[in-house]
Amino acid sequence: MDRRRTLAAALVFGLLACGRDPAQDEYFAALEAADRGAPLEEQLAHVERAIAIAPEPRAAYFQMRAGYRTSLGDLAGAEADYGRAIELSEQPYLRFQRANLIAHGGEPERALADYDRAIAAQPENAQFYRGRALARAAVGRAAEALADAEHLMGELPQQAETWHARGVARLALGQARLALADFDHTIGAQPELAFAWSSRAEARERLGDVQGAAADRAQAEKMAEEKAGCGYCLHPWH
Repeated sequence: MDRRRTLAAALVFGLLACGRDPAQDEYFAALEAADRGAPLEEQLAHVERAIAIAPEPRAAYFQMRAGYRTSLGDLAGAEADYGRAIELSEQPYLRFQRANLIAHGGEPERALADYDRAIAAQPENAQFYRGRALARAAVGRAAEALADAEHLMGELPQQAETWHARGVARLALGQARLALADFDHTIGAQPELAFAWSSRAEARERLGDVQGAAADRAQAEKMAEEKAGCGYCLHPWH
């Protein structure tokens, strides 16, 4: 009986070995490298090899490389990878990721088309509304930004970023005091969010609190320095 089990196990192993996928091995090697905290360049190298040797293009590989390229500051390369991933597999989350990247790169107007597509395809995904709220506020569509933020508030009030998004929308509408209260809540919940200190500084400045605004800007710089490796701490579109 034991011999038959051994032979069966050997057969299964042999079949698995015959069907090995070197590209997938590299993809999983990148995940393993991430788990052990390897440098981003090492993780990226695995994904580069996966893309190079895959028999057919795979959206997940381009999506992963886009993430690494973003972290390493190659925003143009990351956008190209998201575009390729979307060509291979149209998914709302890929649209959302590309929109965040484009908005973070300073083009919120151009990001809106991807946010709209993501929300139209998956309106129940609340996080999509945060990105669009910030982008709409940035391009002067303040009332629509607030509508997105209020929707988000109904779905994810427990997240500090939700309050920040509403504060940004309120600030765009000229409601500096209400915005200040939202930023107070954000900072109270997650003081490591450097961008929230910057937003509160702007609200305080509009309310004439020059000293308070200066203190918040100094704290934003301090948080940015202390949390330099924390992407979500530094950028609201991360």
